[in-house]
Amino acid sequence: MNDINTETLGWDLIGWDSDEQAAHVTGLNRVEVLRIRDLFPGRDDDFLETAVYEVPPALYSAMRSAIPHLEFREGLEYQIGGFLLSV
Repeated sequence: MNDINTETLGWDLIGWDSDEQAAHVTGLNRVEVLRIRDLFPGRDDDFLETAVYEVPPALYSAMRSAIPHLEFREGLEYQIGGFLLSV
């Protein structure tokens, strides 16, 4: 594991529209990220914190199984990534 303080991280699942606007944003917590991180085998980090990862439609069902409140809207392209919270 990376030497990361996950208490200072946040994560968003963002659905982008055709105008490259963030049309649908869902915040995720550390526990939720731990449930889905293995769905991204090409990741370079343990907590999806150092890059933005594309979420292809083939992953939607598995992600909803891991995090039931997730919603994916038709016509949007989704990405997930971490960011440093303001402290």
